Amino acid sequence: MLSSVMRAIFFQSAALAVLFGSVVSAATPSAIEAELKRRAEQKKAAEATPPAKKADIIVPDQQKAREVAETVYNTWRLSMIRGNEQAWRASTCRSRQMKVRNLIISQRGQFPRDFFRETQEAPNIDNFVYVGSLLGCKGNTMACTYVGKLQLGDAKPRENAFVLELVLEQGKWKLDQTRFFDLSQLPDVRKRLYNRDLELLKEQDGFMPYDRIPGVPLACRAPELIGKVFVDCPGRQIEMTINGISVHEFDDERRADVISGGLKRGQNTITYKIKNREGLKRPTMGIGLFVAPETPGNTGVCVFDHILDASDNANGGSFTFFISNDHIASMNPAFKGKRPEPFHAVPLKKKEGK
Repeated sequence: MLSSVMRAIFFQSAALAVLFGSVVSAATPSAIEAELKRRAEQKKAAEATPPAKKADIIVPDQQKAREVAETVYNTWRLSMIRGNEQAWRASTCRSRQMKVRNLIISQRGQFPRDFFRETQEAPNIDNFVYVGSLLGCKGNTMACTYVGKLQLGDAKPRENAFVLELVLEQGKWKLDQTRFFDLSQLPDVRKRLYNRDLELLKEQDGFMPYDRIPGVPLACRAPELIGKVFVDCPGRQIEMTINGISVHEFDDERRADVISGGLKRGQNTITYKIKNREGLKRPTMGIGLFVAPETPGNTGVCVFDHILDASDNANGGSFTFFISNDHIASMNPAFKGKRPEPFHAVPLKKKEGK
C-alpha cells in the first residue's frame, strides 16, 4: 500500500483531472434493478462464450466498406458542424446518443443544446489515407482505419492513426466513436499503415472492431452533486459501476470520467473488478471519486479512494460510502473545521516506527 506522501501526489494529479477534465425519462429504482439484472445476464452469457479469435474477424470488400464508412462519417461530421440534431441521431448509434446525453445532463447541461454549442469540428476524412476495414461480431460492427497528419488544438500536426468504430443497427450503419493514435514514436507501425497492411489491423486491439454491440445505458437524472472518477491503472483492467447507473471501463490507462447521475449527500455505492493484464508491468494504481466544484474558487473533494502498490493483488469489491455536509463545506478554501477523510477501500499504511 502507498505511503501518505505517495497518496498525496496521486490525488494532486487526480484533482487536476477533476477540475479540467429529445425527451428521455430518468431512471427509477425499479428500472435500475431491471437494468442491473440485464447486465448481469449479459455478462454471464459473455463469459460463457469463447473469446473472439482472428478467424472471427471478417475482411470485407474494402471499396464498399470505405464508401459506407465515409458516408456515415461525413453525415455525422456535417451534422455536428451545422448543429443538425436529426442528422446526428440518424448517423450516431443509440448507445453513444445516450452516453452523450448522460454526460451533458450529469454536468447540469441542457441536451442537445449544449452538445452542439460546445463541440469542436471533427477532422476532414479527405485529409487522411485509407488503410483498411475489418468486420466483427458476425458482421455487425466495423472498424475503419486511416493514417495521416492530425492537429489537436494549438499543437503542431502529428502523424496519427484515425479509426472509425461503427455499429449496424436495424440494417443501417451508425458511428459510435473515433479513435486517434499518435504514431510519432512508432515508425514501423506508421510504415505498415501507409502500406495498407491489413494484418497489422488484426494484430492491434486499437484497430479492431467491437466484439459485441455496445449496450444502451440507462438515462440518468440531473445530479445532486457533480461527480468525477479518476483512475490510473497501469497493467490492469477495471470494470466499474457507481450508484448502480454509471458504468465505466478502464484498460491500462489514466483517465477521468464524469459520473452519470453524479453523486449525492448521504449513501453512495461503488462496485468494481480489477484484472491484471498479462505481460504488462503493474506499478502503483489508484481509484478516486471526487465531488467537483461548482462555485468559483472552491476545490474538488475526494470522497472515496482505493490505492495499491505493485505488491498488492486486490481484485476489487463492493463498497458503500457516505458524503457528509462537512465534505461539501471543506471544498471552500475558507473552511476552518477538520477536513473529512475519504472512504479508504484499503486502509492507510502506517509510517514505519509508528
